[in-house]
Amino acid sequence: MIETHKSLVGHIECDANAHMNVANYVRRFSEAGQNLFAMHGANAIRYNPANRHFRFHREMEADSRALVLSVQIGAGDHCGQVLHVMQDADRNTVTATCIDSDFECLPERLPVTRGGPPSKAKPRGITAGRYEPVDTDALLSMRQAIVAHRNRVLASECTGDGIMTDGDLVARFFESATQLWAYAGFEPLWFKDNDYGGAAVEMKLTHHAPIHADVDYAIVSWVPGISAKMLPLSNQLISVPDGNPLASISAVSIVMDRKSRLPVEFPAELRAKHESRFPGIANLVSF
Repeated sequence: MIETHKSLVGHIECDANAHMNVANYVRRFSEAGQNLFAMHGANAIRYNPANRHFRFHREMEADSRALVLSVQIGAGDHCGQVLHVMQDADRNTVTATCIDSDFECLPERLPVTRGGPPSKAKPRGITAGRYEPVDTDALLSMRQAIVAHRNRVLASECTGDGIMTDGDLVARFFESATQLWAYAGFEPLWFKDNDYGGAAVEMKLTHHAPIHADVDYAIVSWVPGISAKMLPLSNQLISVPDGNPLASISAVSIVMDRKSRLPVEFPAELRAKHESRFPGIANLVSF
């Protein structure tokens, strides 16, 4: 693996949990990928994987030094895909991983591993491969989903060719996450009263079409299941008014105690409320 990115985590990049927001992990992985291309003579090729899988292992605090190492995977189920590993350079720990695939074009002679990706980078709670679009109209009509966010893509959220960056896309999804937590029964006051915060431990992003500047969109969101300590959050970004799917993103999320920094078990009444409200959701969606 080779070094492709170094940076310092800024205070403005951290969220209410006092750790770096997932959107800024994505931004760094995207920058690392573009740097990887540039270092191998492919400056003219935009780093634009259509399918991305992320795992988050440890928190990155403000003023921590982030280091990203990158390589092309040379064997196994993920052969040909690009692996990024982020480290906390001050603590020498792996904080997050990213496996990118489905490129329009890959430069030749990238550094390649002899084996597959490390276990820490492999999909765990989210299956590998692309998401297929979901019929969001059906979910909304059956009240199994909500529109968690509406907006227009800003030019400032886009690259020079007018395509929305993945970091800004993920930021939009997670800005609307509170709406989905509340829809699942986890009210903001419950988080506040207990000094809890929601946090993603795994995430996948699939692009269905380029997202251009000035496109009006809606994020349709639903919760396909629940366990003792994990809540999967599913979202699809669609264009407005035609409803064409542009991107899908899911995140396996936990509730973190901000004092202990450990996940907490969901109250039984919240789990029961969710299960009674969405009894058939698992049979209605593909992710």
